[in-house]
This record gives sequence, C-alpha cells and structure tokens, in this order.
Amino acid sequence: MVTAQMLFAGMAVGARVGARGVPWQEVCASRFLVGALTAYVVARARGNSLRITQQREAWLRSGFGTLSAAGTFYVFARPSLAIGDAATLFATAPIFVALLSAPLLGERVPRGLVGGLLLGFAGIALVAQPSFSTAGRLVAIGAGTAVSSAMAMVWLRRIGPNESSEAIVLHFACVGLAVMVLASIPVWHTPTAAQAVVLGVTGLCAGLAQIAMTRAYGLDRAARVSALGYSGVVFTRVLGVPAFGEVPDALQALGSLLVIASGVLLSLIR
Repeated sequence: MVTAQMLFAGMAVGARVGARGVPWQEVCASRFLVGALTAYVVARARGNSLRITQQREAWLRSGFGTLSAAGTFYVFARPSLAIGDAATLFATAPIFVALLSAPLLGERVPRGLVGGLLLGFAGIALVAQPSFSTAGRLVAIGAGTAVSSAMAMVWLRRIGPNESSEAIVLHFACVGLAVMVLASIPVWHTPTAAQAVVLGVTGLCAGLAQIAMTRAYGLDRAARVSALGYSGVVFTRVLGVPAFGEVPDALQALGSLLVIASGVLLSLIR
C-alpha cells in the first residue's frame, strides 16, 4: 500500500502537469489506457489469469473506482487548489472505509484503529489548513471523490485474494477507459509528443499503483490497509515542492509527521 501511494503521488504530479496542455478527461483516459496495458503485460509476465469470476463485485468496484478517478483528475487539474491539499482531501477515504467496513464487510474495527485514524486525520487537518477556504467547490468534489474511493475499496476487499490483482485492475481500467473516452470526445485536443510522454508516465504510475493497492486489499482488513493511504499525503507534498514550489509551512510539516506516525501505528495493529 505504501508503494502504491508513492506511485499515486507521481500520478498526481503528472495529472496536474498534463492538464496544462490537454483536457483533464484526456489525462484520465490516458491513465486508464496505460493502466490497462500495464496490467495486461504484468499478468502475462507473471503467468496470472485475467479472468474475473466475481462479476458483480468487479463491476461495483469498477463503477465506484471510475467515479473516483474522474473526480481525482478533475481536482488535480485545477491549480486553484494546491496539489497537497487535493491529496489531503482524497486521503480522508480511509475514514469512510473504516466506517463502512463493519456494516458492509462485517469486519471488526479495533479501538486502536480508530485512534490511529483520528491521529492521521489531525495530521491531515494541519497539512491542509492554508487554502481550503479558497476553493469550496473543489473541496466538495474532493470529499465526494473520497467517498466514492472508499466504496471502491470496500468492494475491492469483498473480492478478496481469489482474483488476480491484474485481472481486477484490467477490468477497472477498461470500464474507466470507455467512460473517459466518451467524455473526451467533445473536448478533444491532440497532445504533442512531450505531452504524450507526460500522459504515458502518469498512466504507468497509476497502473502499477493500482496493482499494488489491489494486492494489498486482498491480503488484509480493508480499514487497516486503507489507513496506510495517509502516506500519500506526505509523498504528494514532497513532490509538490520541486514540481510546483508548494513549500509546506511548520504546521504542515508537523501534520505530515502525524500522518507518518498514524501510518506506523496502524500498521502495527492486528
């Protein structure tokens, strides 16, 4: 899950850079295209099956995941909200996963897990404090994206380890690609060679991250795995400094440390 978050941070930077030259719908579509190819190649290299047996769960996961991806790329494409703040909003998804894992998955949520989630959320509040008030609409979309992401993670956990990670990711990528290609038609802009490279790297990061995250949810409780998603805030903040000059202040640095502490605590809870 930590590996996935590092790759998702790279995807976030690529999404913002890519959206400077092409519509966010195309950036999202390229993410799904390269993600599908990545899942296919990895599956063939590892000799894993691409067959889905739990069709209902896979479609629900792909549906919520596509909605979440659309919201993610829309928000990342808007420079009025700092990329670290956007990542912070999306990192509230573990809280919703923890809340939903008991009624939807029947998984016990330990008290220590709740404490770790609260510690992580306190860190997130410190990280994000400067600019939420300046982009209310984006904040609302970001919060809705977090809920959609949480639902996708819940259904991903319901699929469990019986399906190969590559099969699940390929299904998700194909559904998302179909939706975003249709959304791209009215706003299509042919990317330049340089823009195509950025889109390709963004999609590669997303595809590999998706495989790593899918595998993580197949191995452990949804609430505990999703809690490690807090680390994505830190990784995105770090990349935001050289990429966009978004230097965190002292409170944001303290918040990042709390996020890291939360992840360590949550990883130790059984």
